[in-house]
Amino acid sequence: MPKINDRFRFDGDMMTTDNLLHLAEFTSLPALRKVAGHFKTRVWSDGKFDAGSVFIMDSPSQQQIAMWLGPVAVSLLATISKVAGQDQKPLTDEPVTKPAFTVREQSSDLCDAGARQFTGTVNVTEDKSMFFWYFESRNDPENDPLLLWMSGGPGASGAMGLFMGSGPCTVNPDGNSTKRAEYSWIDHANVVYIDQPVGVGFSKITDRNKIAVSLEQGAKDVHTFLSTFSHDVFPNLAGKPWHITGESMGGHYVTGYTKHIVAHERENAERGIKPRVEISSAIIVDGYIDATQQFIGYYTFFCENWADDGRKYPLMNRTACENMFAAIPECRRLGSQCQFFYDIETCKAANEICEETLGEYFMEGVVPGGWDPYDSRHSCETPPLCSNLDHGPEWKFLNRRWVQERLGFDRFPFDLIDFDTNERWDIAQNIHIPVTRELTWILDETSIRVLFINGNNDIIINTPGQMRMLNQQRWNGQDNYRELGYEPWYYKDGELTSDADGWNVKEGGFWKGNDQLRFYAVDEAGHMSPKDQPEAIGAIVRAWLRND
Repeated sequence: MPKINDRFRFDGDMMTTDNLLHLAEFTSLPALRKVAGHFKTRVWSDGKFDAGSVFIMDSPSQQQIAMWLGPVAVSLLATISKVAGQDQKPLTDEPVTKPAFTVREQSSDLCDAGARQFTGTVNVTEDKSMFFWYFESRNDPENDPLLLWMSGGPGASGAMGLFMGSGPCTVNPDGNSTKRAEYSWIDHANVVYIDQPVGVGFSKITDRNKIAVSLEQGAKDVHTFLSTFSHDVFPNLAGKPWHITGESMGGHYVTGYTKHIVAHERENAERGIKPRVEISSAIIVDGYIDATQQFIGYYTFFCENWADDGRKYPLMNRTACENMFAAIPECRRLGSQCQFFYDIETCKAANEICEETLGEYFMEGVVPGGWDPYDSRHSCETPPLCSNLDHGPEWKFLNRRWVQERLGFDRFPFDLIDFDTNERWDIAQNIHIPVTRELTWILDETSIRVLFINGNNDIIINTPGQMRMLNQQRWNGQDNYRELGYEPWYYKDGELTSDADGWNVKEGGFWKGNDQLRFYAVDEAGHMSPKDQPEAIGAIVRAWLRND
């Protein structure tokens, strides 16, 4: 006899009433039997109903199945309350019409993943519902690690990472179907993609003025999500440590959220509360940490032969390079002040002056036919994104009615990039503060390992800036890390290899690091480096998760 926490496979989005009755037999919930009977005799003659979102909720004292029944919920929920009210204690004070979470198992015609996949939502507050898309590992879901993916922006949907990066499928040019990705992070890991801050993508918020516009606000929602997801939505994941990953602005999210979550879990432990979220490592892909270091990095990127990859340097004229070089000392001084005071006013002033003196030579070239900030190999189509990134096939796919119906939405105005959220962060100005203190805390006060990956063709988060930032990053292991030299790295068939001269071995870039902090620079990769080099970056991540 299956246990109540076991997962049930249903055909597509439909569930027969016979299945529902079978479910009721071993749950011992009279209400569920009554609902099943109601459907069988009074709703559709074919004996089927849209399962909508079927979800399981647990509590320490009881286990209870609740169902979001879709269009006929109103008439049936009263029946549930009357029949089950005396037998079942509510898990929260929320009415049953507002479940704590929803989940649907999806099929391969939605995303050709090569693994089981689930979508759903978690209510992180009364007025915030966070959307997720969860893929089990293609290899060994029970034993493989657990990753969280957050896209950047601020305002980018997790779907960008899913369909244009680390995910198991890509959208075809028709914008109406997908194909399996040969290399994906789910090859040897369970991966959860989320839309956050809530209000972005498919995540819903009742009042957009309550959108998180600081790392502290966003961290609270993500902390609640992780706790609920791994203990209530998928209790088989309880106790499994998380690897927190993010891209672009995700550098701020990963670092800031990790510190917040670990600190609060420790506070709970001191009060005798059993920890619910454990973090094993942080993976930051082309991630924003400190803006002043990126501005200084522009000079190295455009004016020095830092990559030794055959590019003809300088990439800018001599006058521009000389002026940029002359501006570095002042930008460095202001960056140090920002690090010391760590407030919006000081850091905003530093960023603005560094942008005016170092960034202007690059930014004035971001015009149609000019520099693409996200990939130096391409020319800009239309600023600011310089590509059809936000309204390409992926956007078309996720706005298809059949796709949204599968996900549990109806004519939802989905955007890959929520520019309203982006503007709210800009107005709040917290984005100007770096996360170097948070990174120091993680490296010095925890055993969490930190991995940085950066595309060598990314300009906006350029590799020279990241190299400089990590060398200057203050922590107990700074001297050791800084003294390490960069070495080439190689991969073959989706795995790192030390056999540089082996057959079909490819050179991926250069790296340095130790057990706690590593940095990989990736050749022929822009800002969305997992999309550009899925095999190479997949090899890095797989080795990292094995702690090789």
